[in-house]
Amino acid sequence: MTEEVVKAAARNWESGSEVMELFLRRRGGEITITEEVVKAAAENWKNGKQVMALLLHQRAIKITITEKFVTILVGSFDKEVTALFFKHWGREIAVTEEVMKAAAGNLDNGKEVIALLLTLRGSDITITKDVMKAAAENWKSGKEVIRLILNQRGSEITITKEIVNAAAGVRGGNKEVIMFLLEQREEEMLIATAGSKGNGKEVMALLLNYKGGDRTIAERVVLAAAGNETDGKEMMALLLDQRGNEITITEEVVKAAAKNLGKAKEVLTFLLDQRGSEIVITEDVVKAAAVNRKQGKEMLALLLDRRGSEITITEQVVLTVMRALETGKEVMALFSNLHTGDSMIAELMAKMTTAAENWENSKKVIALLLEHRGSEIIITEKLATILAGSVDGEVMASFLKLRGSAVTITEEVVIAAAGNWRNGKEVMALLLDQRGNDITITEHVVAAAAGNWGNGKEVMALLLNQRGSEITITEAVMIAALGNKHSGKEVKALLLNQ
Repeated sequence: MTEEVVKAAARNWESGSEVMELFLRRRGGEITITEEVVKAAAENWKNGKQVMALLLHQRAIKITITEKFVTILVGSFDKEVTALFFKHWGREIAVTEEVMKAAAGNLDNGKEVIALLLTLRGSDITITKDVMKAAAENWKSGKEVIRLILNQRGSEITITKEIVNAAAGVRGGNKEVIMFLLEQREEEMLIATAGSKGNGKEVMALLLNYKGGDRTIAERVVLAAAGNETDGKEMMALLLDQRGNEITITEEVVKAAAKNLGKAKEVLTFLLDQRGSEIVITEDVVKAAAVNRKQGKEMLALLLDRRGSEITITEQVVLTVMRALETGKEVMALFSNLHTGDSMIAELMAKMTTAAENWENSKKVIALLLEHRGSEIIITEKLATILAGSVDGEVMASFLKLRGSAVTITEEVVIAAAGNWRNGKEVMALLLDQRGNDITITEHVVAAAAGNWGNGKEVMALLLNQRGSEITITEAVMIAALGNKHSGKEVKALLLNQ
């Protein structure tokens, strides 16, 4: 008895059960129940159930049980057929997520089959988001399936935007499910809908007006709308149009809009246009815009264009930009005309020198600050010392060129240059060339060079070559060289050759 013959009998809606009964009586030992046979019976609208019942009652019949076999059966037949299947072959059946999805989507018998599975295997079953989506898409019995699941396993369930999308995606929208979820989980449902795509706007309009629309729009709902990556502007417009008097555009809402990877610019522009007077652009808002990996540059440009006069770019903002964006130079160029205190500019420059994890961007930021705001910088010994100890020759040259007359090269500045582990030789050569007459090579300067683990040898060679007659090799210098674990040996050799 071939599979094709058995399938033909299972699919026969006129006399399938009679034919199958005859086959079982005369050739039962040759029949195997396969996925395709179950599928054929499921397609038999008139007597497919009777065909499956006949087959499953034959305990000695051959059967090939696969996950697909089980999903077809629980997704197509009623509780009685499913119970019979589990009664005879339960040990071989795994109730997987796919099986639960199929049962939840069973149009005519979803509730009863899900109830049976939970009774038989409840401890092994997890109600996943995809199971809930399958129930939400079930236009015929989805509401009852969801009611059962919430009653029995409600503590495990969160109503997500994917579940809302599933219900809304059914032709005409699965309004029964949507309204039931609103009644059972109002705030969750509103939040999920606010963040959903496609038909989410229509669903939200339905929810807002359901039973007179007497419901509170919590901040979490507005946050979800502001962060909606496909329909954020439209969802926010709907909320403000219908419930604007209840809604406050908080800092958290503005941050959610700024972080929106899909529609940040649209949403934030809309909010600034509609409710700009109540929006404050805080440091955290600017940082949120900066970390938007898809629209960060555009978001910052928008904020600076619309509200630049209110924004103070702090150290934390600059560091956030540098860490978050590959286009650090371009973004920092946007900051060049901002309201920033003179002392803050100097402080930013100083802080940039410590950002070792992103030194290349730090260098660009310092150069930009010098280029655009250099004339405003308050020059202190501390700033000159920090720069000499960290930047390269190019940046230091720009600093001296722009503000040279205001920069005093003190011993501390020279010590910092001698100890600059990245660029000590470049900076020291520059200082000696441009301000050599102001510089005395003290014991502390030589000791700093001797202890420079990055390029101590090069700095010491430069000092010995240009100012060797002023240098005395003291005990402090030798101790510094001996403590230099990276280049101390070479420095010591240079000193001993003098």
